[in-house]
Amino acid sequence: MSQRVRIFAVAGFVAVLALCGGFLLLTHGQGSTGATVTQIKPLHPVKRHVRSSVKATPKKVAAVAVAKKKARPTHARKRKVVTPAVIDGMPGTLALALTTHDVVVVALYAPHSSVDTLALAEARQGAAQAGAGFVALDVTNEKIAAPLTSLLTTGASAADRVLDDPAVLVFQRPRTLFVRLSGYTDRDTVAQAATNAAAAPPAQS
Repeated sequence: MSQRVRIFAVAGFVAVLALCGGFLLLTHGQGSTGATVTQIKPLHPVKRHVRSSVKATPKKVAAVAVAKKKARPTHARKRKVVTPAVIDGMPGTLALALTTHDVVVVALYAPHSSVDTLALAEARQGAAQAGAGFVALDVTNEKIAAPLTSLLTTGASAADRVLDDPAVLVFQRPRTLFVRLSGYTDRDTVAQAATNAAAAPPAQS
């Protein structure tokens, strides 16, 4: 083999090596570029678990109770008004009734008496029919009986001054006894007596 042939052989071999090396670099570069691409995973909806119920603890129950109590509107306690037993020498309830009504029907009764209970109901309904005031007085109560007895001493007759039951007393303002109905009296009679008292001029006491 001549010197020139050897040179051409070596040159060709080097060219082949260079070509192979370039091809390898090219393919390696493409592989590297592909490796750098990251795959994006699709987003999945996040499932949120909502508690269906909250476990109640004694502290939570107490806190809720306190909150509800604070939320409630506060009302001032109404003081019970106690009517004096005697006002101006009359039973207190009668005196107060005469300040708001020109005529007041008073039913005298004794507890635990069936007749008195019926008479009391009739007197109440009769007063309502006439638009008069109404007061029920227990004749067995000494705090009521004493001032009532003193008031009845001004009655026109001895019968009017008797404190017995059942009975209906019809008073005119300011404190005049207009009529007394002794025994059981029905509602219509009581209503008529109250109407007559309202129509009559007040007598001087």
